Amino acid sequence: MNKKVWNWRLWVGFALSLIALIMYPLFVLETRQVFWRSLAIFAAAGVFLATGLMRAFAEPDRYRGRVAGWVLTGLTIVMVGLVASAHYVVSKHFPAARNAPKVGQQAPQFTLVNTAGKTVSLADMLAAPIASSAVPPKGVLLVFYRGYW
Repeated sequence: MNKKVWNWRLWVGFALSLIALIMYPLFVLETRQVFWRSLAIFAAAGVFLATGLMRAFAEPDRYRGRVAGWVLTGLTIVMVGLVASAHYVVSKHFPAARNAPKVGQQAPQFTLVNTAGKTVSLADMLAAPIASSAVPPKGVLLVFYRGYW
């Protein structure tokens, strides 16, 4: 009788799902990019688990893991559910931007410092002509980067 080979893909997939579960709170605290990094790790875990299950059921006389594969996959699904529900709860606690201008609404006057250290105001941007013409712009595109909270 041949000894069955250890189905390492199942265990690597489960280990990746544990890593994704543990890293989720760290990603939230560090970058506020709540769900996407953990979701990518869970996707990689799913690939390993799926290939491990296929290997266990396609060649049952060679590979172990028919029962463990379903148990580990079930635990991984529970972990994905935990992260998804945590994402739902965390995203509901982000403060609403009630005073933010709506699309098409005129922005309030402001003055900021650019990357060169020069002070720039919205009024100056709307009054200064564009380099390629002598006509001042009709509008300014504002891009806000929230950065690190």
